[in-house]
Amino acid sequence: MIDGQLWFDQADTGLTGAGTVTVLSQDDVRSCLREVDPVDVVRATLVDHDRGRCLLPAEAYLRWENSQGAYTRSIGMPGAVRSTRPSYGMKIINASVSNPAVGLDRAGGIGLCFDAETARITTIMEAGLLSAVRTAAVSAVGVDAAGYSSAGSLTIVGCGAQGRMHAALLTRRLPDLRAVSLFDRSPEAAHRLAATLGRDGLRVTVHTDARDAVAAGEIAIFTTTVDEGYVEPDWLRPGALVVNVSLGDLTDATFLDAAALYVDDLDLVAENPRRPLGRLMAAGLVARPDDSGSTARRIDATLGGLLTGRYAALGVAAPHVVLNPFGMGVLDVALYAAVAAHARRTGVGSPVSLG
Repeated sequence: MIDGQLWFDQADTGLTGAGTVTVLSQDDVRSCLREVDPVDVVRATLVDHDRGRCLLPAEAYLRWENSQGAYTRSIGMPGAVRSTRPSYGMKIINASVSNPAVGLDRAGGIGLCFDAETARITTIMEAGLLSAVRTAAVSAVGVDAAGYSSAGSLTIVGCGAQGRMHAALLTRRLPDLRAVSLFDRSPEAAHRLAATLGRDGLRVTVHTDARDAVAAGEIAIFTTTVDEGYVEPDWLRPGALVVNVSLGDLTDATFLDAAALYVDDLDLVAENPRRPLGRLMAAGLVARPDDSGSTARRIDATLGGLLTGRYAALGVAAPHVVLNPFGMGVLDVALYAAVAAHARRTGVGSPVSLG
């Protein structure tokens, strides 16, 4: 306070304010997703990325331990798609591994859409649901691209929000699926998911041992919060596709012994030694596909490269195939744009003036 008044009350700043933004709640987002196919959006964006039409800057990463000593973090992920459907924006996704114990989802955040001409924020939306949807959509695209769409059995290890989303999407996209195996350190979580899947006429088994669950699946999806590898190659069904969503479950040998190793983006892997595959690249044990001078085990392809035909998928192969998507913020940004466009067409959301 200066002389009883806020000093900036008297200032002629010339600022026009941030304008009006549209805010989409989770219910608004859910409504829009009924008319938006996230798998199509993810597939098209992966193709755009492989053809050099995307901007994928380095993510901003903030980590701390909360009062419970639990791993807690915030990640900011900007991105842009410069194609016939231009999209500019940013994902801010925060998480704490102690959240489920107090009744919260482990992760949540917001998505931002930017105007391509003015850079102003046009839409702010709840991103927790969209993050789970995007992640499951990447796995679905990967299952198709890797040649596993005719699988008859699916395993999900980790039955939280990501596991539930993967189950909801993949059980509807795998036409020959007959059996689902589930494991979670919380048996209650696994049984809750089993109850929803049982209504679809599938044979659903809740396992008390993770190894038994993993061995049962032609496709094994890992959506846990562990940070140390425990899944050895001999856990896996011969020829299985391992989708390493949570990134911490596989031992080094499971990566190195794979018949094929696929990722979403090579730079994301190489620049992140916090995660197992990035650590293996930093140690010189895994190399890029085009690194012909290296004696290391090379990554075989990117998802986008498989979709454009730049790489050929090996198909079902022994001992197993690993898909390790790190999480590309540009995929979220493209999905935000699709949701925001539908919201504009249908009048969904709440306009808020920021001055």
